[in-house]
This record gives sequence, structure tokens and C-alpha cells, in this order.
Amino acid sequence: MARGRAVARMFASYKRAVAESGSSKKAKVAAVSVSSLDDLFAEDVAPAGKEKTGSKRAAGKEKKGKEKQADDCDDADFYPADDGWVYHEGLGPLMASGLSMGEKKKHAMREPASLDSEDHDHIREHCLVPSRYLKTFGEVVGGRTARVFAEQYSPVSTGAGRAMSGLLLFGPSGTGKSLIAQAITSHIKGTFYKVSAADLPTGKPGALRIDALFDVALAGPLPAVIFIDEVDTVLSARASSRVGHFAGRFERFTDNLLVIGATNEPDRIAPKILTGRFERKIFIDNPSPQARKAMIQRQLAEETAEHELSPADLEFVVEKTAGRSAVNMERLISSAALHAALAPVTKDDFLTALEEEPSDFDRIVAAQNAKFDRKFGWHPL
Repeated sequence: MARGRAVARMFASYKRAVAESGSSKKAKVAAVSVSSLDDLFAEDVAPAGKEKTGSKRAAGKEKKGKEKQADDCDDADFYPADDGWVYHEGLGPLMASGLSMGEKKKHAMREPASLDSEDHDHIREHCLVPSRYLKTFGEVVGGRTARVFAEQYSPVSTGAGRAMSGLLLFGPSGTGKSLIAQAITSHIKGTFYKVSAADLPTGKPGALRIDALFDVALAGPLPAVIFIDEVDTVLSARASSRVGHFAGRFERFTDNLLVIGATNEPDRIAPKILTGRFERKIFIDNPSPQARKAMIQRQLAEETAEHELSPADLEFVVEKTAGRSAVNMERLISSAALHAALAPVTKDDFLTALEEEPSDFDRIVAAQNAKFDRKFGWHPL
């Protein structure tokens, strides 16, 4: 633009001189010196030879200076600079400004305009479980590792410690994963929200329901515990839109929020949730011999008549029920009590119940869970 205006001024001066003299041949136009052209074009039309020579010399000096500077550097000079130096000298102010803007935008997006929509009402009416209905570890057999998790759980990040916001309970069907989730909630004195696929439809309605779930949970008594039963169905790799929206609300290390998922098939969970959000994964296996023995004794203690199982009889039943799930064991004991018909339960009653109630042990599922546990399971010391 500057060059164009300069040339225009030169030709305008020439035309005025021609008009005054009446002839372009007699026109005398004052010669324009090289220095004035330099001023006019901001040194763009300086003699080519001098310009190039000067540029080469300057470039050569600059190159030598850079080579010398590089030779004087050691490896430490290429490490990230100190935070203070970056903030004052580098891109720190720009980055800090951008980060603060992002944080404000994030919080603004997550502040619900109202908690009175139909979706918010659905969460409160159908997903919120009153604390008086929650089980405790004293009422749940097994779950030793889950209890360790509950004892170590901190709802708020403090110092170098980060709040754990994701827990996956995996294992065979009927092992009491939902009961253990309740026991964890009772132990940490949390508010329990139970959701399933029926509570989270697909598409935009599902996104609104997910937002309502987190809005209600984080606005209510804290810490909040969101329990997702059959999470492999709710957040499978095939439900990409639901997974993406859920992951946006279910962030890592969120204070006062614990999302617990329960599944029989952990491999079906979308990787973004399985490895990106569930920081802890605990194997809830079929009850051990000691747990089965405790279940038999506890459930029979509810009978009006005391059982007539000797220690040997009790060990016999424990051995015969190997591999059965907690739900299967409860049904088996109930069947034995029904055969006793209000009389003391005996070994024969259990033999009859064992014939009527087949074991639900699945060798293939057991092998898959064991493999997943070896790879991802959490095993505290």
C-alpha cells in the first residue's frame, strides 16, 4: 500500500510539470535521489548490491553467534524452564490467561440454570436412595478390599493427595456388588444415587438426564456417590455419544464425587471410561469358604428353631457349595430352611436343597475375571 501511494505521488508530480510546460518533452522534472526514494519506500529500493551484501554479512554474523551460543549450551538448558521464569519471560501470561478463561467457561457451563426440570425430578424421585436403606459392611459378607478402599477414601484433595472419583466393581453375577457399593457409601457417609440404562436414554434426552444427575448429586449433601449398575451396558463402546457426554461430566479427581460402576463384563466398557475414569478396579469374586460358612450361620440364625448342623456337617455344606455366588448361596439356604418346615435345619435338608438348586458357577466367566484382575485389579498391601 505504501509503495502504491509513493508511485502515485511521483506520477502526479510528473503530470503537473507536463501541464505547466505544455509539452512532455520540455518538461523538467526534478531528479529524485536514491536517498529520497529510500525514504519514500522505507528503504525498499536501496541499491541491490549494497542491500544484499549487508544482509549476507548480517546473516553470517547472526549464524555464527547462534552457533557459538549453541556450543556453550548443555543439556540442562533444554529442560523446561522454571515456572517463575516462564511466567514472566515466556508464554506464561498468555497461557495463564487462556487457562483461567477455560476454567471460567467450564464452571459456567456446569452451573445449572434450574434444578426444577423433569429430569432433575426424575433423579430425586427414582435414583436417590435414602441412607436408612443402605447396607453396611457389617451386613455384607466379604468385600475386604472394598472396605480398605472405603477406609482410605478422601472426598477432598489435600496436599499431594487427590480425591479418588472413580471405582469399578467387577466380578460374576450375584456377588453383591451393589450391596458393597452401598456399604462403601455408608462408610464414607455419602449420598447414594443408583442409575441404570433405563434412567439414561439415548440421544439428547440422555444428555439432559446425565446433566441432571450430576447437577442434583453435586448440589445435594456431599460426598455424592453415583452407582451405575451394569455399567458395561450403560457406557459401552457402542454408546459413543452417551459415553462422551458422561465423560465430560465425570472428571478425574473431582472433590466430593465418587462414581461406582458394577459389571460382569468389564471388557465391554468403553475404554474412555474403563481406563480413563475408573482409577480403581476391585474384583468382587464368589464368596470364599469362610464367607460361605458365615453366610450359612448368619441366615440360619434368623430361624426360630436352632439348626442341628454339627461342625463336620457345616464344613460338608461349605465344601459342596464351592463356586456359588452370594445370591445362589442365599437361595440354597432358604431352600434348606423351607424343607425343614420350621423344624431345626439338618444336613439332609441341605442335601435336598443342593439337588434342587444348581450351582451358578461359570468357569469361562471366572477365567475372564481372573485375567482382568491380574491386569487391572487393585490389591492394596
